[in-house]
Amino acid sequence: MSNKNSTLKTIRNSALIKNPLLFEAIGLCPVVAIAQSLKLAVFLAVVTAVELVVCEVLASKFLKNVRRYWRVALYTVFGVAIIFPTMYLTNKIFPDLSANFGVYLPLMAVNSLIALHCERVAVKNDVKTSFIDAASAALSYGVVAIIVGFIRELLANGTVWGHSLNTPVTLSAFSMPFGGLILMGFLAAGLKAYINVKFPESNPDKAFDTSEIRRSLRDNFINLMKDDFNPYGDSAEEDIKIYNPGDKSAKAEKNKKSKKSKNSVDTSPETASPVTENPETEKRRTYLDEFSDILSDLEEYKNKNKSDDNGGDGE
Repeated sequence: MSNKNSTLKTIRNSALIKNPLLFEAIGLCPVVAIAQSLKLAVFLAVVTAVELVVCEVLASKFLKNVRRYWRVALYTVFGVAIIFPTMYLTNKIFPDLSANFGVYLPLMAVNSLIALHCERVAVKNDVKTSFIDAASAALSYGVVAIIVGFIRELLANGTVWGHSLNTPVTLSAFSMPFGGLILMGFLAAGLKAYINVKFPESNPDKAFDTSEIRRSLRDNFINLMKDDFNPYGDSAEEDIKIYNPGDKSAKAEKNKKSKKSKNSVDTSPETASPVTENPETEKRRTYLDEFSDILSDLEEYKNKNKSDDNGGDGE
């Protein structure tokens, strides 16, 4: 039962809560630029599904122990290995489709949708979970692309799959990219309303959770921002001591100079500035400390807004 619930949760998150097109806006360009008809939208959905499923399964099987920067490069290699044979076959069998896709078909080899799902799911889970996530995301992506292509072809040309319906009015503007954006805006609003009614505990606005980004990048910043890290070079170390407002040793040095100047006028202990006896022994603040303070302030601000919202709802 728990495995079934986990599978359903994965499908729900990948297909609805974090819909690639309608909430995360990933892979948006091919849809608005290419999916001008039902035929093009179906072809786009199939190519995206094959590429996403293959890349996620390979990433889950072979790339878990590979460093992140190598993994991202390998995602591109996998994409090229899938897209280039697809381009060759499309040019041979469907030359009209290839002409309509133009430069966007080879650009799909570096699809950001693949990198996101491989990093978020594939390298952290087994092959089965990765396959389910890829299939769910590909299905939701394809459904949205097909709906947009169908409506745009119907409104702009009065046809479906190339067959004329003899509609009295056509709106050629929907064949333009902004027509696809308008349609996806209405679809996104409708899907969000459905989620709010059907799954009220899952807020679609949480698709971009800053805490997820913070957890994934914190280790990299810790490794990068070491105590001896100085991007300005050793020659600027003294300048950093003086002009860095968070540097305690610089403040102590400033207070020491202030004490000397004041002693010439007033030597009373009440007016003397406090000076640290050994400023060099004070621990200097690092760039990591400054970054951690910024993240803490963001978290406090986020929690404050949440508490304010909860208080307003309670009233």
